[in-house]
Amino acid sequence: MSDTDSFIDEVNDEVRRDKLYRLMRRYGWIAVVAILLIVGGAAWTEYQKAQERAKAEALGDAMLAALRADDPATRAAALDKVTTQDGASAAVLALLRAAEQAEAGEDAAAAQTLDAVALSPEIPEIYREIARFKAVTLRG
Repeated sequence: MSDTDSFIDEVNDEVRRDKLYRLMRRYGWIAVVAILLIVGGAAWTEYQKAQERAKAEALGDAMLAALRADDPATRAAALDKVTTQDGASAAVLALLRAAEQAEAGEDAAAAQTLDAVALSPEIPEIYREIARFKAVTLRG
């Protein structure tokens, strides 16, 4: 009796295994595509983050290089040559430029720079408010 039961169990196992392989052949490609999409999406996200980080590092390096000069007027002129891609970095750059202009004694030019930041719609509101405040305090 035990030989018959083990034979039936063995046949049942083979039938289940064949059914599993048939399902794997029929629907296995869906799992492979899903895994590839997940891995590809993660790779693309990491690539985008690395690109953004590289842009930010390049902008920071350019700002630091511009700020290495001894004279505030030279630093302000060097900051004029730095280019940015987005509003927030443009605002920070303009605030730095205005600070250097004010330190060089060019209060009118610094106020103009701050007014340009305060009126620019591309720049986030927090930076525009800071620029307005600094322009008011600069004018006394």
